[in-house]
Amino acid sequence: MKAILCRPKFDEPTQHSFAFAGEILQWCQQAGIDIIELAEDDAVRLAVENSLQAFNPDIFVFYDHGSEDALIGQDEKAVIDLKNCDRLAGKEVFTLACFSAKDLGPAVWRQGGTYWGYVDAFSFTTDSLAEFQEAANCGFKFRFIEEDTRQNSLQRAKETFNRLSLELVDVGNPFAAICMRGDGDALVYLNAHKPEEEEKEGCLLAFLKLPIRGFSHRAD
Repeated sequence: MKAILCRPKFDEPTQHSFAFAGEILQWCQQAGIDIIELAEDDAVRLAVENSLQAFNPDIFVFYDHGSEDALIGQDEKAVIDLKNCDRLAGKEVFTLACFSAKDLGPAVWRQGGTYWGYVDAFSFTTDSLAEFQEAANCGFKFRFIEEDTRQNSLQRAKETFNRLSLELVDVGNPFAAICMRGDGDALVYLNAHKPEEEEKEGCLLAFLKLPIRGFSHRAD
């Protein structure tokens, strides 16, 4: 199995997501997955396109900024968007990028790829980075390290987000819990279910969702 890890680092949120992605790099190396890294100045469109063509990975991992139709690189320009997402046809895409599962994800899915991502912002608080790293990365571990099925990997990840949200409530950190719950609700895995299907979760902390953006860092 081969993978490309693309991880820009150019602002505070990407400093944290860059660190999150380091765990995925370590897992791949330990599991014998042949992985190349496009980090910082290498995390730009031309390098990504060339690497996808030359290396032809099974998995493309991207952390972190995104929009509904793009993944944003080191130069704050799209490395992948609707114009070149055919490069991901037939590949497994795993990303933390906000909103990108809305339009980009279905575009990849329609070309035979899979897409693990978020239909809303991935919010986090800097006082609970370990918990958010666990949540962000657990799906990769379930699917590609433990080799669980797509459906089981998604379900286990949703359960992880829920568990961590409750644990954050228990330790008196409701704002982090709000973010964690919202992140889990926004998570989709296209091919584990169709793009038009919505995950309908319970209402824990739903009444607290309005203030999220004032108390979290967003990768958008």
